[in-house]
Amino acid sequence: MIWLVDISRLVENLHLRTPTGIDRVEMAYVQHFLKRAGEEDVRFVITWPHFTAILRPAEVRPLIEELAARWSAQGRAVDAAFAELRAVLARPTASMNGVHAMRIGRGEIRAGAAAWARTAVILVRSMGRRLSRGDVEKFRQAGVCYVHVSQFRLHRPQRFAWLQAAQARAVFFLHDLIPVAYPEYCRPGEAQRHTRRIETMARHASAVIANSAFTRTQLAGHQAKLGRPMPRCEVVPLGLSDIFLDPPDVPPVNVETPYFVVIGTIEPRKNLTFLLQAWHRWTRAGAAPRARLVIVGRRGWENESVVDLLERSPALAPSVIEVASLSDTGMVALLKGAVALLAPSLVEGFGLPVAEALALGVPVIASDIAAHREVGGSVAEYVGPLDGPGWVAALDASMATGRARDLTLYRPTAWPDHLARVDAILMDLAPPGEGSFV
Repeated sequence: MIWLVDISRLVENLHLRTPTGIDRVEMAYVQHFLKRAGEEDVRFVITWPHFTAILRPAEVRPLIEELAARWSAQGRAVDAAFAELRAVLARPTASMNGVHAMRIGRGEIRAGAAAWARTAVILVRSMGRRLSRGDVEKFRQAGVCYVHVSQFRLHRPQRFAWLQAAQARAVFFLHDLIPVAYPEYCRPGEAQRHTRRIETMARHASAVIANSAFTRTQLAGHQAKLGRPMPRCEVVPLGLSDIFLDPPDVPPVNVETPYFVVIGTIEPRKNLTFLLQAWHRWTRAGAAPRARLVIVGRRGWENESVVDLLERSPALAPSVIEVASLSDTGMVALLKGAVALLAPSLVEGFGLPVAEALALGVPVIASDIAAHREVGGSVAEYVGPLDGPGWVAALDASMATGRARDLTLYRPTAWPDHLARVDAILMDLAPPGEGSFV
């Protein structure tokens, strides 16, 4: 049996220091299959817009190791953005008066990182050879299982037509149906693109892995609405990186003014416009802001209302800090010193920051939505995503009681546990057989 693992999204995002949740999933799967490559026939696939490339583990391993090191920043000096953030948090709020919120890490794609990413992409293009008809025939004869966990480029169904010719068993990971079910939170045209992604999955999938029961339920409803059969779909909650389960011995950010943290791309469904309005009401209740709010995430799309508040509100300027990017080590240190993580999203497929914060023993105040309930269980605190007084009361309670809930009750999922369940699904679909691809 030949294992083909798609790494297209990771290659596209080689320049980023802070991974998204989908990036973390793809990294975990790639590292898992790299470990298996010594005993099994493993290859990696990059689906470019106009052709498909095949790479060997020896060609992929150095890129993945370098990318993982850049994400974590362990064993290195703490990243510049975190050093600047720590210094800003140490300053009194009175020194932060201005016309806009403090913004850190605007030049996230540093010259060195961008140059490294460009070089890596050139190397990948040169090393990876194009998928040929002969390759497809060899796959068909030997037996092949294709694993695609990022949803990347699935809106181009023609790029995956070779799977049928190769008689491949294919496994896809479905992170959410947000663009289809909630198009108002996404870029124009994204609903149509995501519909094509789901169609590509359903056409080729031997199994779909969903990150939550909420995501699986939405997939079933979508397929039923279109009068199409539901593919086999298994719910396997996301795992957490080791750095959140066994964090490095880095000191938390100890500051005079307490702070809360929000993590995620700045986009409509994250509900930051609402949160900033509630935050303004809460912080101005006293003579000076009682706490700071650190927003960690790149600016996404359709976010003009949030950007206006960040860039044009003198009332928010003393207490809000926007950070485009942090290493995992910096993120751990930031969370460990926070009063709580705030997760006000209107909709999520899973809610990875909630799990990461709870695993570190950090309280979480999350919007009362199905995905957050699945992730946070009885340990997180939930407030309606549009309940302004409720959020103000929750912030007050957090400041008054601190870490009152027993966070030791939380049982996070480690990536090895997640991948063991996935391996069982894969072996059920594709029992080991003879043949290899040379």
